[in-house]
Amino acid sequence: MATLLLTHGAFQGGWVWQKAAPLLRARGHAVHAPTLSGCGHLARSVRPEDDLNGYIQDMVNYLDMEELKDVTIVGHSFSGLICGTVMMQCPGRIRQAIFVDAAIPQSNRSFVEIAGEQFSQMLQMHHLENDLVRPWPAKVFGVAAAEADWFEARLRPFPYRAFHTPFPGVFDPAITPVSHIACLRTMSPFIREMAEKARAYSWPTYELDSGHCPMIACPEQLVEIMDAILQSGGKSA
Repeated sequence: MATLLLTHGAFQGGWVWQKAAPLLRARGHAVHAPTLSGCGHLARSVRPEDDLNGYIQDMVNYLDMEELKDVTIVGHSFSGLICGTVMMQCPGRIRQAIFVDAAIPQSNRSFVEIAGEQFSQMLQMHHLENDLVRPWPAKVFGVAAAEADWFEARLRPFPYRAFHTPFPGVFDPAITPVSHIACLRTMSPFIREMAEKARAYSWPTYELDSGHCPMIACPEQLVEIMDAILQSGGKSA
């Protein structure tokens, strides 16, 4: 049995794992899917000044409050930067990491710097006057039309500043075993490029015929891969 800490991406909340989490529990794993400050059901407390560092502290606080050890931390999309920092700050408590179509950190660089000009332009198009960012449409997340209304109704604006916060310090890709799951139908070019970066780091890599949110689009297949990673200890693809 593994202890899993599932971390959601921008605009989302712990709710995004509600299909995958029961499947993981059915396989005997202990599953935690917290919601970051100002996200999901906590959206009433969102603040423009919230940034990457605050979300990192959310996860460190959760580890402390729940007294979690020997944890497999799972990051999706934006939360690759959160997980990367927790790996660096809490190496004694993190057994391994699984990046699900997630941004791979670069030392002292923000999400928008890693993502590049195309993402920067998209960010500007969705930038609201209150310094929040409105969510992308469901199709960008790879969510099918049948579930688009359900999915979009749960998305919430996300702080603009969070995308511009530099990764805090040096990222060491070898500090913790990491596996990478790439979604082949992801619309974002820079997210698709993360698979090559993962291979360059010699991380075990896996592929899913899915859009960007496999925990919604194909939770059974995602859990099958995650369970295989947990069984192998993240040692090989």
